[in-house]
Amino acid sequence: MAVLQNSTLPIEQSDNKFNEVIAHYDDRQLLWLSGYLYGLAQAKTGNSTANNVVYRSPVETPSVSTASNGNSVTTAQPTKVTILYGSQSGNSKKAANQAAEALKGAGSEVVVVDMAEYKPTQLKNEKLLLFVVATYGEGEPPAAAEELHKFIFSSRAPKLSTDTQFAVLALGDKSYLQFCQTGKDFDQQLEKLGAKRLAERVDCDVDWHDDAEKWIKTIVEKLPKPSSAASSNGNGQTYLAATKQDNAAPKFDRKNPLEAEILEKIQLNGRGSVKETWHIELGLDGSGLTYEPGDALNVFATNSERLVADVLKTSKLDPSVLVDFDGQKAKLGDVLLEKAELSVLTRDVLQKYYDFTKNEKLKELLADPKALQAYAYGRDVADLFVDFPTEIPPQYFADLLRKMPPRAYSIASSLAAHEDEVHLTVGAVRYNFRGRKKEGVASTFLADRVAVGEKVKVFVEKNEFFKLPKDPSTDIIMVGPGTGIAPFRAFVEERAETGAKGKNWLFFGNPNFTTDFLYQTEWQQHLKKGTLDRLDLAFSRDQAQKIYVQDRLLQKSKQVFDRLQNGAYFYVCGDKNRMAKDVEQALVQIAIREGGFSNEKAADCVKDLKKQRRFLEDVY
Repeated sequence: MAVLQNSTLPIEQSDNKFNEVIAHYDDRQLLWLSGYLYGLAQAKTGNSTANNVVYRSPVETPSVSTASNGNSVTTAQPTKVTILYGSQSGNSKKAANQAAEALKGAGSEVVVVDMAEYKPTQLKNEKLLLFVVATYGEGEPPAAAEELHKFIFSSRAPKLSTDTQFAVLALGDKSYLQFCQTGKDFDQQLEKLGAKRLAERVDCDVDWHDDAEKWIKTIVEKLPKPSSAASSNGNGQTYLAATKQDNAAPKFDRKNPLEAEILEKIQLNGRGSVKETWHIELGLDGSGLTYEPGDALNVFATNSERLVADVLKTSKLDPSVLVDFDGQKAKLGDVLLEKAELSVLTRDVLQKYYDFTKNEKLKELLADPKALQAYAYGRDVADLFVDFPTEIPPQYFADLLRKMPPRAYSIASSLAAHEDEVHLTVGAVRYNFRGRKKEGVASTFLADRVAVGEKVKVFVEKNEFFKLPKDPSTDIIMVGPGTGIAPFRAFVEERAETGAKGKNWLFFGNPNFTTDFLYQTEWQQHLKKGTLDRLDLAFSRDQAQKIYVQDRLLQKSKQVFDRLQNGAYFYVCGDKNRMAKDVEQALVQIAIREGGFSNEKAADCVKDLKKQRRFLEDVY
């Protein structure tokens, strides 16, 4: 499948003014200047396809002094650090660049490389390696890290010496039982290969920023400083403060969310549908908060009173007792309602619960990953007390609970089309489990517990790896069944407003045409205007044999293959465990059928699309 080529525009040698400026520079100064200009170019263009950034500090230029014998002596050379990042949504890249800026401020020479573009055989030549890597789902490496991850566990992996030092920052989500598994894999395997650990691995939950900053500070303090590194006070504090200022958080973020008013709530499904999908519009109210298509809106929700009552009943705890939680003292009932995660059982919670109960059955579960995953699915904190009854002190109970993270929703609107608004497409989760009514925390919070005119706390999470092509003439293919349609509504609105010439092809699926064709009128209008080139629909229950989006892809295999060959971008949003895997396999089959490839070659073609970041996923 075709590879998009990037061109470069060098400075002309005939530019006399530039040559005059650099004429007196020596080789090392010219080397530093090249890295400096490259960094400026990356910051200015924001080109996500150029992922390898060289950071060099001016302290690299050797300081020369006169010794007593009249000879010149050179200060210590800067420490050379390679930072490899493997990112799914862009957070690992953000953390890697934050670390690079901090190390640069301390006088190090730093190269930041996307794992997708790193040659694994280079490992044997590295002396100081930092890994910043996310985990995708239940313990899988993100696409960018797959090749390197496979390599270090293969017989081809080199034996490393203690001259090679490394440290790992792992990003993950504790709601998955294999929390930060990819980072753990890199950390353990590099040690087995013989490298020396520079610092202990740090595992970050979804709120990763503070832990990442502590890890970076530790790394800086452990690295030697060039004697001329005046930007550091010897313990890293001076330049770390500068780094924090340079990478200042946006006005509204996790610690300072915007209170956005709900302007509209519309039920998108017709009567009799098996689904409950809400279109929700929130006002940004001149706040200055901005976003791009592909970004996510994080929503701070509260638990339902029903769930809190179930937890209090099964734990036999008094809601009025005071406990410390997240650095504040509050009534236990308020903590359970507003601050604590109750609907998801994480491995961390289960481990702490076992540490108190010493229940043998729970111990067996913790030792069996598959059994543990099966147990945790669908259960909440109230179930934990039912299955493993105990009397637990209120404070110990509060200490074992996870702070409730905000829930992220793909943004379903374009600011260019809806000024001062952000839209969401939310599927309300409701089900019965062991005689109890269960519900998704944020989805039913938005559907039931906040009304039009009320406000919710939100902030935008940038996702630089799920963006429209830089070139507006590039074609796109979008696969988004169910609420996976959300970001593609934003994509098409954006391209319609900006007059992008690239063709937009949408695959959408849901159970029934009459009740579940989300945003039907809008798509029909886009087709009429030409802002949607093609629309292929898969309503699974409208015929005896179920049809899904992957089936429609295979039916249009030649057209899909031709567009990919001509440089189209391919996007998938929705269910990770089944739909996304089936869609990827459909692409492999298309490559076999239309390209005449072997199974192995076809799979490699799809992997290459991911490495080129032309196959992009926003899956959950």
